[in-house]
Amino acid sequence: MTLSLGPDWERELWASPYRLRFELNQGGSHVTMFTSSYDRARILARAALPTDAPIGVIAANPEPEAELGAEWRGWTKGTAFGHLKRMGVRTKAHLATWKGYVWPDDEADDEAGTWVHRAVRLTWEQADILLWSQIAHDIGVTPQAPVQSKLVDLERGVCVNAYDDRGMDVTALSPEPILELYRRFDDWLLDYDRPRMAEAFGT
Repeated sequence: MTLSLGPDWERELWASPYRLRFELNQGGSHVTMFTSSYDRARILARAALPTDAPIGVIAANPEPEAELGAEWRGWTKGTAFGHLKRMGVRTKAHLATWKGYVWPDDEADDEAGTWVHRAVRLTWEQADILLWSQIAHDIGVTPQAPVQSKLVDLERGVCVNAYDDRGMDVTALSPEPILELYRRFDDWLLDYDRPRMAEAFGT
């Protein structure tokens, strides 16, 4: 089962029962919380996406200057993709671009707006920058870019979403691509979701 790029690229994933939820933050000092989350995210992403060129689907905040904390984050001037470029991820040579909601269920929210999305083929160094930015959002680490990003394998139908320092979701259209991940990283799975994951993966 494969994924295709465009405004509805995530809709089937959103409905899929084959979602692994991992705990990233292991507590401790502020620095330890961030570094442990980042280390786990990088390990999981590489295990979930066995490729030298992952694809990033990146949604750009259309008004970064209006975000809470925009001044100390350095977002009062420039565009979201411009801030990301300064961090080391260029998005001009994209595979596809479209305008759409950040999450599939946002269309039911009258206050949700559409963001510009770009799908970009990445090196793992660039993928690590996207993971850094995602994990840094809520914990207050800089630099950050005002984007929401996910890493995907279109052919295998797998998506990696490190939503912040607390956790990461790995979702697939079918169980086979992430079944080994489920077994290998059992200790990192979110305890709250274990019954649902056990049911989905037949254990």
